[in-house]
Amino acid sequence: MRKLVVFIVILLLGITAFSQHEGIRRYFSSYKLDNDTSADYSFYNDTTIDNFYKFMPQQKVSDNTLGLLNPGNPYLPALFSDKEASHDFVFLNNYQAFIKSHKDVVYFDAQTPFSRFDFYGGNKGLEIVKFILSQNFTPYFNLTFNYDISNSDGFYLNSASKVNALSFAGAFTKKKYQNHFNFIFNKINCNENGGIADVNRFMSGDIRAVDNNVMLTKATSTISQLGGQYNHEYRFGQYTIDTIIRDEKNDTVINKTLRSKFSIVHDVTFDRYIRKYQDTKSSFYTNIYSDSTKTNDSVTYYQFNNKLLMCLNIRNDSTGNFLKLYAGLKNRTYSFLIDTTHKTTYSSTYITGDLIFKHNRTFLQANVDYCLFGGDAYDLSASAKLQQMFGENLGINAKVGYSLAYCTLFETYYTSNNFRWDNDFAKPGAANAHIDLFHNKFQLSVGANLNLLHDYIIFDQQALPTQIHNANLIVDVYANKTFNFWKFHWYTKVAYQYISDKQYVRLPELVGYTSLYFMTDMFSKALTLQIGLDAKMNSNFYGYAYMPATAVFYLQDDQKFGFYPNLGFFVGAKIKRFRVFAKLSNYNSLFMKPTFFSLYRLPDNPFAFNFGISWEFYN
Repeated sequence: MRKLVVFIVILLLGITAFSQHEGIRRYFSSYKLDNDTSADYSFYNDTTIDNFYKFMPQQKVSDNTLGLLNPGNPYLPALFSDKEASHDFVFLNNYQAFIKSHKDVVYFDAQTPFSRFDFYGGNKGLEIVKFILSQNFTPYFNLTFNYDISNSDGFYLNSASKVNALSFAGAFTKKKYQNHFNFIFNKINCNENGGIADVNRFMSGDIRAVDNNVMLTKATSTISQLGGQYNHEYRFGQYTIDTIIRDEKNDTVINKTLRSKFSIVHDVTFDRYIRKYQDTKSSFYTNIYSDSTKTNDSVTYYQFNNKLLMCLNIRNDSTGNFLKLYAGLKNRTYSFLIDTTHKTTYSSTYITGDLIFKHNRTFLQANVDYCLFGGDAYDLSASAKLQQMFGENLGINAKVGYSLAYCTLFETYYTSNNFRWDNDFAKPGAANAHIDLFHNKFQLSVGANLNLLHDYIIFDQQALPTQIHNANLIVDVYANKTFNFWKFHWYTKVAYQYISDKQYVRLPELVGYTSLYFMTDMFSKALTLQIGLDAKMNSNFYGYAYMPATAVFYLQDDQKFGFYPNLGFFVGAKIKRFRVFAKLSNYNSLFMKPTFFSLYRLPDNPFAFNFGISWEFYN
């Protein structure tokens, strides 16, 4: 009730205050940094109302995720190609949507102070608060504070979660000397229930979902990260001075432009990760190696990266075409500590390079990393992506990549109260390719993804790491289209996924999502209203089970699930920079048989009511 009152008050303030804003002009530019800078549109696009009702972080990764739709709970995309790149700390692989990372930090150049406040609430104590503040203290110096916090009691027993994700970033970009730094802090606290105890009783519907007994009642896990990054670049070259006439009165301004074809880049990153798992005695685990009364496992991981690059920059100012070449060395030192008793430390030196090329309607980017010596000797990672426009609206996106690298330290050696292994695995390899043909005016996209795995690692029916030497081909073809009929809009995406060896990779064959909504402007276009329905569904498959002690998805052969239409109804509105929505999720669970599983013993959330607001400020 308290959350609803707060929500109504903020909503009324937003409606009454909209006239204070001066339109939707943006007063900042934003970008990300990975050797070179790349434009970021995550905040720019947030003035739109489309997809605002998809407020959970994992919905930004995929429309079809497997797992509880709660913050801080592990998830897995239904399409293999939607899977995120492996995290440096393996225990965060299935939580990446909830945390901050160095590569995703957004830097700003704000003409006026920019801030945004988001709040989402709903059943079972769900609260998500997001706040960002960015300000330029000089024309060249910006600081940005970004903080997300979420809480949820969960719909099932012992499934509460809490997430804190914070980043603090700064940029000093005065021509010859470019400086960027960031600090990040992440912490995920999650109760682990191991799933509902009696699946048949749940599916019979004779008991409310929230009253089902669960496999674990005292288990908890905590994952935390503390890290920092400093990147600076010195650009060699000379300034050219131009006199620019600004208005009809012939007022002039002196414009100084740095002509630099060569620069040196230095980047340093440090991170400390800790994962703890605690539990009391139960029958959930088969093996007990240390203590039969309680479990108190911990893993600490340290990583230090040091990179030095030379950059060649050839640019045509009249056309905007350019060629950038980065080449240099990087050192990676990391340490894996298990329960303060077993420590492994490695140091590796890589040769690394990037190519970025733009010519008219062609944009190409390629990267290669090769380990010369050290613990990761002869590891290789290479990728290239291309965007080619054939006109104003028609184009293709293409990508290819290949990696051959040692297994993670966790996969080769691990010891805890319930799991132990010591493996000598060959290097896993993976090749991937992607092509997407799109037409912006027709709002149409068709494409395909290909992944070829060899010597890859899976977690078997006992949740133990196992290497599969036979190659496995995974291909999906998809199409998505938005149809517009007057003020009605229908977005739909369907995908077919082929897996040559389904014995070891368990994902659905058919995946679909659709959204049908009515949108109109009201009150002299001061307010945009949106009312619609959405649905997601996938075909039957033997989905994964989740192992709380090690935070991995593993194979199971007991239950097959799918073909459940998860239906939603939403209403949204936008008033200049103020947005609001309310949504009913999985409302068909009120009258359909409860078969809405997406993981073994872990049904999706039942019927839920959610709401949220987003409000931007410039002052």
